[in-house]
Amino acid sequence: MGDKRIDKYLFNINHKIGEGSYATVYKGVNEKTGEKVAIKMLNKSVINADDYLREGLIQEIKIMGKLKSPNIVQLLDVMETSNNYYIVQEFCDGGDFDEFLKKKKNLTEKEAIKFLVDVLTGFTQLIKNGIIHRDLKPANILLDKTTYKLADFGFAKCVDNFKKDMMSSMVGTPLYMSPQILDHKRYNSKTDVWSIGFIFYEALFGKTPWTARSPPELLKNIRTQPLKFPTDKIPISQETQDLIIGCLQADESKRLSWEEIYKHPAVAQYFQDIVKGNSKLEDKAQYLINDIRQMIIKDKLDITQLFAELDMSKDKALDVNELGRFLTRVDKDIQRDEIEYIFNKFDEDGSNSIDFEEFKKWLEDNSIQVKQEKQVRDRTKKQSILGKNTVEERANYVIEKLKLSIIKYNIQLIDLFKKFDKSADLRLDLKEMGLMLKRIEPSINEDETRAVFDFFDINKDGEITFQEFQTNLQECIVHKK
Repeated sequence: MGDKRIDKYLFNINHKIGEGSYATVYKGVNEKTGEKVAIKMLNKSVINADDYLREGLIQEIKIMGKLKSPNIVQLLDVMETSNNYYIVQEFCDGGDFDEFLKKKKNLTEKEAIKFLVDVLTGFTQLIKNGIIHRDLKPANILLDKTTYKLADFGFAKCVDNFKKDMMSSMVGTPLYMSPQILDHKRYNSKTDVWSIGFIFYEALFGKTPWTARSPPELLKNIRTQPLKFPTDKIPISQETQDLIIGCLQADESKRLSWEEIYKHPAVAQYFQDIVKGNSKLEDKAQYLINDIRQMIIKDKLDITQLFAELDMSKDKALDVNELGRFLTRVDKDIQRDEIEYIFNKFDEDGSNSIDFEEFKKWLEDNSIQVKQEKQVRDRTKKQSILGKNTVEERANYVIEKLKLSIIKYNIQLIDLFKKFDKSADLRLDLKEMGLMLKRIEPSINEDETRAVFDFFDINKDGEITFQEFQTNLQECIVHKK
């Protein structure tokens, strides 16, 4: 009883191996090969009724399809029926790390280092593909025999989906989130470094470095209670302590970078190829910097025009392919991994795109003299005051223009919002909102952008949530109906 078939896969609804808010996971088998599989079943009506969940599912499939590593759970198949979506993955016989740790209490330092090395090996693929997990926790790390594997890449990007749970309990996700996510601030790929340090500490000592009954209390404890190591009961090396301290810096700018982690004495012996590879990539980057410097000086390039020329999609940002075309002009023999390495050096905020300020800053940081033609700046300044006398009038004009565009082209507010939400945290900062406004009115200046931003930022917390965005554009929804 309870047997089901989905194409070549068989499973029994009584053989449940996991359950979440939106999905149930069953143990199954590939009828043709006899291979054991894990089948994640998602209710179609629930997923399709929520834009964020649907986007999360799409993200999970895209990301898992990209990632190939013995330390990442592999995607085998994706299917759908009239009622459900199915994601078929490799089966891990050891369950998840959360269950494992509850039974074992804690790991020896040697065991914990082995766990950490497996996790970091999996993360090399995420780093290479510019992916931030955002929801790393023990339950999202699976054990297959003696190998640890990263899992669950979908809903981690849709942080706002978990807000209700975060406010009501400390189950799962919130406990392992970085202070930046807990505080609804901007964050970059170092948010995963925090989670790794947090879990590594728990693996060693059988408890988390901080505890709390709610996310606000957790954030307060992180900020006010110093990190302590119970080494009187469980001694660990100074190197391991130092690594954890580096990962658990509340200030992102002081937290270890990925490169620093792989070079750290606690684990460096396991990642010598990566460290050597990064060293070679850094050497290559320095050669290219010199070539770019010579090209800009020789050809007297204006970076505003250069950036506009490279921005083929005209979205005011460069993706890895657009930057790659430029680097190929500089060095026709450049390799893909070299392009990606340099792209990540440009992409300071980890948004997987390079805006003009990041482009300009990277050039300036590498002592490349950049120039923007005075004519361009003067023309922009002149255009920004034509027709309207004050910043407030100009801002109101842009807001009305935005509303008219939404109605005229029947734009879905959520689609528009997410297009410019580069960090995928369902909030727009001033830079992201500015990119949207530039598409509506290219000549808008900084003061006018700030005025429009303040109009949308109802609670004046320095960010625009989708709810604030939607509230201010409510009349557009009414018109469209």
